[in-house]
Amino acid sequence: RGKLRRLCLPFTGTCINNTSVMMFKKGSFEIGATVYPVAIKYDPQFGDAFWNSSKYGMVTYLLRMMTSWAIVCSVWYLPPMTRQVRKVNLGCLIFLFDSLLLLNSLSLPQPEEDAVKFANRVKSAIARQGGLVDLLW
Repeated sequence: RGKLRRLCLPFTGTCINNTSVMMFKKGSFEIGATVYPVAIKYDPQFGDAFWNSSKYGMVTYLLRMMTSWAIVCSVWYLPPMTRQVRKVNLGCLIFLFDSLLLLNSLSLPQPEEDAVKFANRVKSAIARQGGLVDLLW
């Protein structure tokens, strides 16, 4: 109670062989929290961090990872992102001590984008920063 709550959800998106970014899971974007996106791109020069499950089994992949010279990656911390809201202006009449007060600038925030649109916007920012293709699926 009264404490700042944080939620860390690593690897919400999926990258395909260090070339493309697939659709993010929408669940973590539905809670309305601020998202701190991180773009990670692996450099396969010293060891490939990606597991091609049709080519290698899990044990072979783990042996390749543990015996590689290094796993090198570039990491970019992007600016925080929040769901976009639009303000709806309401003309309100408020009676205060028998006098009439007209407020034209009362505004209420309403979600402009749903969780899927927000997730796609974050995914696009990560793909752009990492030089990856932003897939629609």
